[in-house]
Amino acid sequence: MLRHLIASLLLAAGCAPARAWVPPPPAQPADVTLVWVGTGECERFVDGRWVRAPQFDYDFSVEQRRGKDRWDSVKSLRRRHPDYDGSAGERTLTWFFQLDLGQDVNGKLPMTLTTSLGAGVGSTDREFREAVLELDPKLSTLAPFDRYRITQRYHYEDGRLDEVVSLDKGTTPWVRNVERATLFGAHAFAAPPTTR
Repeated sequence: MLRHLIASLLLAAGCAPARAWVPPPPAQPADVTLVWVGTGECERFVDGRWVRAPQFDYDFSVEQRRGKDRWDSVKSLRRRHPDYDGSAGERTLTWFFQLDLGQDVNGKLPMTLTTSLGAGVGSTDREFREAVLELDPKLSTLAPFDRYRITQRYHYEDGRLDEVVSLDKGTTPWVRNVERATLFGAHAFAAPPTTR
């Protein structure tokens, strides 16, 4: 019990940002705004295999403003499991992401990331269907991970986003969150969508 408490305190201290991060002003204007709503299921890498850790599961939403050369995203996360112990941060968290898109290189677009989790790089295809991102969060050496590795697969025709967020120490996996989200589009209602 004491070992778990000490590990949780070290993790919380090692993952806390040194100072408040201020998001950059939004790109003006966005060509399109997408809103994704979904869930994340947590798994820990234990003895060479992935083991579910449902107390770390979460609901999330992402507001994604896409421009020609830059995307701005805000991700809000909510952990609802009654056994969540706080070791991965507050139950409700908000993160900001700015993705600056580079020039096409053999069918791939490089990306530079400025985020509230740390700086990073990535790449995607011309249709923005598959992306790979890597963030360097600048954590304490006591933290059990030093990289966020993210793979995204956008299924626009199905209104679906599949994403894996991996927290790794070097090349060794520690935790991964498997996310599934649904795309919401603007539309009008002919009548109130709910009544009593």
